[in-house]
Amino acid sequence: MLKGTPLYDEERKLGARFTEFAGWELPLYYSSIIEEHVAVRNSCGLFDISHLGKIAVSGEATFSFLQSIATNDIAKIPPGSGEYTLFCNESGGVIDDDIVYRLADTSYLIITNAVPTMAMFNWLNEKKPDKVEVENLTDNFCLLALQGPNSPQVLQSIFKENPADYSHYTVRAITALGSKFTVSKSGYTGEEGFEILCEPAAAKSAWRAMLEYGIKPAGLGARDTLRLEMGYPLYGQDITIETNPVEAGLVRFVAVDKGEFIGRKSIFERIEKGASKKLAGFIIDRGIPRSGKTVLSTSGDEIGIVTSGGYSPVLRRGVGMAYVRSEFAEVGLPIEIEADKKQLKGHIAKRPFIDIRRPKASSAAS
Repeated sequence: MLKGTPLYDEERKLGARFTEFAGWELPLYYSSIIEEHVAVRNSCGLFDISHLGKIAVSGEATFSFLQSIATNDIAKIPPGSGEYTLFCNESGGVIDDDIVYRLADTSYLIITNAVPTMAMFNWLNEKKPDKVEVENLTDNFCLLALQGPNSPQVLQSIFKENPADYSHYTVRAITALGSKFTVSKSGYTGEEGFEILCEPAAAKSAWRAMLEYGIKPAGLGARDTLRLEMGYPLYGQDITIETNPVEAGLVRFVAVDKGEFIGRKSIFERIEKGASKKLAGFIIDRGIPRSGKTVLSTSGDEIGIVTSGGYSPVLRRGVGMAYVRSEFAEVGLPIEIEADKKQLKGHIAKRPFIDIRRPKASSAAS
């Protein structure tokens, strides 16, 4: 049976269209994907992302443990902050890409992707020393994502928090609406945004308060198109256990100089040798690219496979990402992508595909 988040009944009342994702039944959209996408780009949107994994790691040896298992430098996380990191196996394959928050000196919270939550939980338990505790809190807490340029004023109005107290990945424990919340400045849309962790009863109160304030609810469809416009990779599509940080263009999140960690040797060797394929962004002239389709050079040679593709409401064009042979990953290079009836013409493009300082998005489709 599919799982529903604690807000499932609230979302049904709003007329959400649901879809299956990673064993969950989640809202795909409430009004339309494009309307919700545009609301986030122009003002603000509210996502229920309670399906994401929430793993607590604590104990006196937690810092040294995470430092030995994460690719990024955990020493750079002071209490009340967080960072993006990868967790890799010995071969350099990506088990997951996560946000690690340091809530206190020896207390950390890892927000994982939905698909590999149990893989991450099992990996942490397999590798942890005796003086570290790992607890899966995924079903204990809800997670809401408030995203868009107007999100700071919503945070101030609803939660009575000063947005100036938050820099990127700041995390704070607060009390508002008669409940306790853990609020971080983060998100998956490229816009200003906050993610709000709390118990189910508090989530329902916060959800209702923000909707009454006028915030538009948004589903998985808009979450996907928003991250696509920014060229953010999605675990399970653009990065997997079969790919490594060098191929995925994520080496900036690998602190090879911090000392030993799982996967370091393999990743360092790939950095020195170079990757035979790279994750590249692309823009299509006309048509919508789909994952799994073959990428071709202008001479007709197969050069890669699309991992993510969709429609950009801001550009009004198809965009996506693909693993292509390294020599074909140059920005501006013309490509073609196989489609059902004809090949789609486009070019390799720099990510993000849009500038969030751009003019306002339009809900009109082309």
